[in-house]
Amino acid sequence: MKFSHTISLFSLIFINIFIIKVDALWPIPKKWSKGISTLKIHPSIKINFNNRFSDPFIQQTIHAATQRLQDFLTNEKFSPPNKNNLPPIDLTFKILESLNIELHTENVELSLDTDESYDIWIPNASPLLMTLKAHLRAKSVYGVLHGLTTFSQLIYADSGNDEMLIMPFAPHRIFDSPKYRHRGLMLDTSRNYYPVEDILRTLDAMSWTKLNVFHWHIVDQHSWPVASEVFPELSEKGSYDPKNMIYTKRDIETIVHYAKQRGIRIIPEFDMPGHTAAIALSHPEIPIGTMQYAYEPPSGQFDPTANATYAFIDKLITEMASWFPDKYFHGGGDEVNLRCWYDAHKVQEYISLTPNTTNKTNIDDDDSEIISETMEPLVHKFVTKQHEIIRNQGKIPMAWQELIVNQRLNLGKDTIVQVWNGDDNVKRVVRAGYKVVSGPAGFWYLDCGHGNWLGNYVEGNSWCGHFKTWQWMYSYNPRNGLSDKEAELVIGGEVLLWSEQADATNFETTLWPRTAVTAEILWSGNYDSTGMTRNVREALPRLTEFRFRLVGRGIRAEPLQPLWCARTGTCDRP
Repeated sequence: MKFSHTISLFSLIFINIFIIKVDALWPIPKKWSKGISTLKIHPSIKINFNNRFSDPFIQQTIHAATQRLQDFLTNEKFSPPNKNNLPPIDLTFKILESLNIELHTENVELSLDTDESYDIWIPNASPLLMTLKAHLRAKSVYGVLHGLTTFSQLIYADSGNDEMLIMPFAPHRIFDSPKYRHRGLMLDTSRNYYPVEDILRTLDAMSWTKLNVFHWHIVDQHSWPVASEVFPELSEKGSYDPKNMIYTKRDIETIVHYAKQRGIRIIPEFDMPGHTAAIALSHPEIPIGTMQYAYEPPSGQFDPTANATYAFIDKLITEMASWFPDKYFHGGGDEVNLRCWYDAHKVQEYISLTPNTTNKTNIDDDDSEIISETMEPLVHKFVTKQHEIIRNQGKIPMAWQELIVNQRLNLGKDTIVQVWNGDDNVKRVVRAGYKVVSGPAGFWYLDCGHGNWLGNYVEGNSWCGHFKTWQWMYSYNPRNGLSDKEAELVIGGEVLLWSEQADATNFETTLWPRTAVTAEILWSGNYDSTGMTRNVREALPRLTEFRFRLVGRGIRAEPLQPLWCARTGTCDRP
C-alpha cells in the first residue's frame, strides 16, 4: 500500500470544506495585501511605459518583456487545476484597462548590487473609479521584469468568456524585493551536452522564478565544448562532436544577451587545476595523471610546475573573460587530488630542486598529512597565479570551498566562495571573512538519488544519498546556525545539476519544479512576514499551480501529485 497514512473519507470532506482559497504567486512576495473583488482583463490590455530614458537596452528590454506578457495573456489562458482556488464570478465586474510602468533610474548594470525591488498597485472595483489602471514601479529595469512576472501570475482564464481574463482578489498591493542577492542555478554542460535552445528555455523558466544567476559549469574533465578561437584544438579534439556539440563565441553572446534581458547574470566556470582530462587530448604536455586518482573517471590535473601551464591559462582566461561580461569569473578549485601531483615524476623533480620544500618518497595513501604538507604550496602557487590572471581582466574570482577548508589558502577577501558540503563549512568560510554562496549537496544537488552511473556496482547507490524531494529542499536555510554578522556574508545560494545522468532528454523534469523551491527560499527567505517558518502545506497548492503554469509555457516540469489531488486539494495529512 503506497499511501501509508490512511485518511478517512470524512477527513477529506472536512478538509475540502475548510480549504483555504489562495491565488498562487511563486515566489511569494515580501509584502502582499489583497481583497475580494474580481477584475476583468482583455488580453490586449494597454501597457504604458514612461519612456523618458534614452538607453536602447532599456527600450528593447521593456518592449520585449511587455510583448512576452501580452503573448501570455493572449495564448496562455491559464486555469488552475483546483477551481476552488478561484472566487465566484462577480457579475458586477469592472475592467482593468491598463498597466502603467514607472522606471525611476536609467542604470542598466546587472550585478550583485543591482536593486531588483518593485511594487504593484492594482485598484479595487470601486463605483468611484470609472477607469481602472494598474501601476508597476521599480528602480531598475530588472525590477520591472520581476514585477511583470508577478503581474502575469495574478491572471487567470475567464471560464465564462473566452475573450476575457480575470484577476481575482483585487485590490492588490505588493511591495517586493529579494532576501538574497545571488540566486542561482548551476548547470554542468560538460558531462553531457545541452543545445543552445535548451539553455535559452531554461533561462526563461529561471526568470519566472526570479533567479538571477546562471552558473555555467561549461567545461570539465569529460568534454570541452567551448570553441575557443585562441585554442580551437580544445573543442576540435576535446568536445563530443566538434560540429554539433560545441558553444561558439556567437552562441555565448546570444545566451549572455538573452539572459540579461531577463535579469539573469551568466557566471562561467572554468574549473582548475583539477578536472582537466579533456584538455589532455589537445595539450598532453599540460595535465598529468589523466587516467589516475580520479574522483570520477577521467581525471587529470594541470602540472603546477610547468611554465607551459601558466602560459596556457593566461591566454585561455584572457579570452574567456572577454566573452563573459559579468564581474565574477569562477575558477573552480574543487577536488584537487594532491596524491596525483605527489606521484608525478615532474613534480618530485621540481620539489627536489626547490629550497624549503618537504620531499619524502614512498609514502602510503594514508599519509595524507605528509602529502598535504608537500603539495599545498603548489596549490597556493597555482591558485595565486590563476586569480592574478582573473583579476588582470578586471574580474573578481569565485572558488569552491576546498581552497579555504582543505588547502587553507589566503585568498582576496572579495573572493566569493561556493560551499557545497555542509553548514559547518559555511561557518568556517564566513569566519575566515569570505562571502559565501551556499549550494549544499545534502539539500540542493538535483542529481542525487538517481542511482550510480559506474559499471560493476551492484548496489547502484547515489554518491550523495537520497533523492532531494521538494519538501526536503524547502527546509534548507542558507544561514542556519550563524550569528547576524556571520549571516550577512552568506549572499545567496544555488541549486545544482551535475549532468552524469542528465541531458537534453530529461533535464527539465529534473530541474522543475524543484528548482523553483530553491528560488523561493532565496527570494522570499525561510520565514514569512510574521516570523513563522514557511511550511510545505502552505507551499504545496502554490507550487502545484506554478508547476501547471510552467507546463503551459512549454517546460516539462514533473508532477507533484496525482491530478485528482491537484484538482481537489484534499491530499494533505489530516
